[in-house]
Amino acid sequence: MFRFGTSMASQRCIAEVRYALLVLACLCCTTLTASSQTCQLKTTDPSVTVCTPAVNGVATISPVHVVAGTTDSIPVTTVQVYLDNKLVFQVNSNAVDTFIPMATGNHLLTVQGWDRSGRTFKTSVPMSMTPPCKLKAANRTVAICTPGAGATVSLPVHLVAGVNDSNPLSSIQVLADGKQVFSTTAGNLDVYLSNLTAASHTLVVRATDASGSFSSSVKVNVTNNAGLSNIRHIIFFVQENRSFDNYFGRLGQYRVSKGLPNNIDGVPLNVVLKNTQGQPVSPFPFKTVCHENLSPFWNETHTDVDGGLMDNYMLTTTSVPSTIDPTGTRAMGYYDQTDLPFYYELAAQFGTSDRFYASVQSNTNANRMYLFAGTSFGHIRPDPPPSGGWPQPTIFDKLDAAGVSWRYYNQDPGGAYLFQWSTFQRDSSKIVPISQWATDLQNEATLPSVIFIERAGSSGRDEHPGNNIQIGASNTELNILRPLLTSPSWATSVFIQTYDEAGALHDHVVPASMIAPDSTPPMLQAGDKPGDFAHSGLRIPLMVISPWSKPNYVSHTWRDLTSILRLIETRFNVPSLTARDAAADNMMEFFDFSSPHWLTPPALPTQPTNGVCNNNLEKAPGY
Repeated sequence: MFRFGTSMASQRCIAEVRYALLVLACLCCTTLTASSQTCQLKTTDPSVTVCTPAVNGVATISPVHVVAGTTDSIPVTTVQVYLDNKLVFQVNSNAVDTFIPMATGNHLLTVQGWDRSGRTFKTSVPMSMTPPCKLKAANRTVAICTPGAGATVSLPVHLVAGVNDSNPLSSIQVLADGKQVFSTTAGNLDVYLSNLTAASHTLVVRATDASGSFSSSVKVNVTNNAGLSNIRHIIFFVQENRSFDNYFGRLGQYRVSKGLPNNIDGVPLNVVLKNTQGQPVSPFPFKTVCHENLSPFWNETHTDVDGGLMDNYMLTTTSVPSTIDPTGTRAMGYYDQTDLPFYYELAAQFGTSDRFYASVQSNTNANRMYLFAGTSFGHIRPDPPPSGGWPQPTIFDKLDAAGVSWRYYNQDPGGAYLFQWSTFQRDSSKIVPISQWATDLQNEATLPSVIFIERAGSSGRDEHPGNNIQIGASNTELNILRPLLTSPSWATSVFIQTYDEAGALHDHVVPASMIAPDSTPPMLQAGDKPGDFAHSGLRIPLMVISPWSKPNYVSHTWRDLTSILRLIETRFNVPSLTARDAAADNMMEFFDFSSPHWLTPPALPTQPTNGVCNNNLEKAPGY
């Protein structure tokens, strides 16, 4: 048997063999497993593979788990982690598995390797740390983001929680009535629970770290949809480009004036953001009922959100240059009950929500695609439809297939968005002028089951920035809603009014996580901001108006525009369009079917139209 001796030559031979084996091992190792994280390493020599976080990924909890490995023909001696170009961690190894504290916002994470020759090589990962909602201030606490306390929810129940913990989490469990129904080691909680019965439940979110467990709970009622047959007509009306803070940010104070609790997450008057010149600006009451436009397109909205900081609204106003307001302060303006008394009283008397969102972080077109089809099938811009219209099925096609009657009321000639869909080729006769509305309401038996009312854009009554909001609100009152309230159809109807997106106007609440509607990614162009369809747009105003509405109700449960689709689908037994509307909450929370509270509608103020409309008054005070 051959044995290595102890001569210098033999020792050199042994060292060379060991080195060759080490090199071979480095080059042949193609996967990295650490703390349950497994990923395929790059084959490039040398290179760093960052397993987690993902490129352009969204972390929801800090400290953020960082796992990375190296590939190198020369032994790697050190791996370093940089956050925003600052060294924050170093380990004498060829891989790293650690947790890095991160503040909310966008970050650049860089992992750099050093090998024995002194060579360095690195990989950088742009990402964001965005808590799913406002966290509790105390360490080792759980904040349940959705559903709201005491909410009535439909299956699947979307349960999201944020954790404030200075230590890494080892697990999170969900208990329903004391029984575990979900568990994860992923470090955050965002789950759809489909294994709950139609009943009242106590949901507990329990987080565990090295020091033990801590938890928070919420009581919910999973609906069996009983009583929904009382609603025979679902009417939805979607205006243009208003954020929740811009329109209903002062609704809480109005509720207090009516003897109601201030349970609205409204506009924070003490927030201070920077305009295009770096000057501080806080939210301020508009002195004009019209103002110049802003840009809510994909790139601008993602810039506004800024990884959850919600702080760049004024910086993106340069997309719509203004000589009146060149520093963009108009993005911080808001209205109140003195400007919109009709809407404020509707929202206070009937149902509203401070967690109702646009469907996608882009402009009108993509969001109205979600409103009709449950998806924008990749589109993030106002792309022109193909000849014959968009071929994707709409809610109206689903209603046709199910034998459910519907009608589409058009306010401006030639202004129907449905013209851009192939649905129009089959159902053009169902688009009628708004002049028929008041007459049709007089015969409840022949009024269709589902009604969509198109906004009056070309005539300037859609409340879009640039138009007079009081003119638009008055049109809603006099020509749309009051005819319904005083008609035979009122007793069996629900009227849902909302807005398609936030219009690049300030809102302080981070967008919500949502189910992606399908596997089609955003159609990004060179230079576009990264993003996905697994998050909502910004908050938008909502009013749910029916004799069966819970009086004075405010929901805090996450929903987007596709919840309107889910309500229609639930009520009329219509199949879902996409995964987004299939998972959306069906809005049963807004109703009490034990008895109709508003068979006689409440007294409502007349919407004035004499407010000052002057773009020269749109700037923040002092600018």
